[in-house]
Amino acid sequence: MHPILFQIGKLPIHSYGFMLALSFLLGIWFGGWRAKRRGLDGDVLSDVGFWIILAAIVGARLYYVVLHFEEFSDNILGVINPFHGGSMGIGGLVMYGGYIGAILAGVAYFRIKKIPFLPYADAAAPTIGFGIFLTRIGCFLNGCCFGAPTEASWGVDFPSSCPAGHYQLGVHADALHPSQLYLSAGGLIIALIILALGRKKVFAGFEFFLFGILYSILRFAVDFTRYYTPDEHLLGLTHNQIVCIGIFVVFGGLMLKSVLGEAPAPQEPVPEVLVEPEPHQPPPPAESTPEEGPGEEG
Repeated sequence: MHPILFQIGKLPIHSYGFMLALSFLLGIWFGGWRAKRRGLDGDVLSDVGFWIILAAIVGARLYYVVLHFEEFSDNILGVINPFHGGSMGIGGLVMYGGYIGAILAGVAYFRIKKIPFLPYADAAAPTIGFGIFLTRIGCFLNGCCFGAPTEASWGVDFPSSCPAGHYQLGVHADALHPSQLYLSAGGLIIALIILALGRKKVFAGFEFFLFGILYSILRFAVDFTRYYTPDEHLLGLTHNQIVCIGIFVVFGGLMLKSVLGEAPAPQEPVPEVLVEPEPHQPPPPAESTPEEGPGEEG
């Protein structure tokens, strides 16, 4: 594990924070590049990028605080305080909170600016998958967001110095599911699928809706391998799996609505009108020309 990638002076650069920042920067650049190739204004995604990043961080943090409010009941300033034990950074972010926050901020920005949202959302859709690919590698290097115990040959033996290793030691497990890498690989695959299918223009929102559908399926499946505390379950599912169901229904419904809206309406058969032939009429008689007599001499 490498929770700290490197240091700038006395400032440690954490692997998760570095990969998260890298995913945002690459996402804004690649999304803008795709937008320009589609005849859109690539600078729009750069302009909205700051608000999306801010909303994503706030949303991810609020989601975590709601789920773990007992951690902050005695120190409410800990929700926003970036300094903990001599280090800097806000630990405790939930991806789905950031995803929802980013969407809300994006929709609000485009409505205020009176710019169509879906064409730009399509341009940015695969960048979300690439972002998941990068940030989940950061999770793995940090030893957070880990999986449940497993006897699979690909299970990972985490060092005791990281959160995953501390849990593994406590439950006396030989290895844990590398759930972070499952999500990382899945995010990359989803991004490549969207890039492949997005070459053919279908309708505005297709790539954006497709990402929501595919990621909700991925996250729902991977969560069966994740470690969660008992109070993070409801009706046998994790809180993220419940959110997955909601997102799948919403994005699946939007996709279905768009597909049905693009389908040509069936044309009703035109009733055949029978035209009765006019009754046959005999041709009119030819006019007789009077015979001319001899001319008079003058």
